Amino acid sequence: MMNPPGDFRSRECLEVLKRADVVVTNPPFSLFREYVAQLVEHGKQFLIIGSKNAITTKEVFKLIKENKLWLGVGFNAGNATFEIPKENVRDFASGVYDEKTGLVKFRNVGWFTNMDFEERHQDIPLFKQYSPEAYPTYDNYDAIEVGKVADIPASSGTGAPQGLCSS
Repeated sequence: MMNPPGDFRSRECLEVLKRADVVVTNPPFSLFREYVAQLVEHGKQFLIIGSKNAITTKEVFKLIKENKLWLGVGFNAGNATFEIPKENVRDFASGVYDEKTGLVKFRNVGWFTNMDFEERHQDIPLFKQYSPEAYPTYDNYDAIEVGKVADIPASSGTGAPQGLCSS
């Protein structure tokens, strides 16, 4: 264990990273893109927690598109709960901290990984049929807008909702 705990960009942390086979952590969300880039650059397998909004950034989306990164499974509806030390308890928004369990709920988070698992290869059954009236197109890209996973038509280039990545 480093004393004090180090910044992932420090020389000491980079040496630890070089020796690692798999990285499992919860990096600072504000540095998420930089951290993922470092893991990819060093060719590491990883399983990390991040905001689901990260998939909308060009750096993360590019990795998803290139099949170098995907969302994992494991958090119910994007809600993760963590136990925190009593001295870190503060005034949280309603519904975030549970005094009985000592757990804090983080919303809209998911696992990001480059480690393969069976569920990511399962097809999503699609039942809707495409019609131009039901699906508006983007002004700047030849694809249709789809608001939720259940409405994805069986064929067509589609702008799908964030939730599709973890469905």
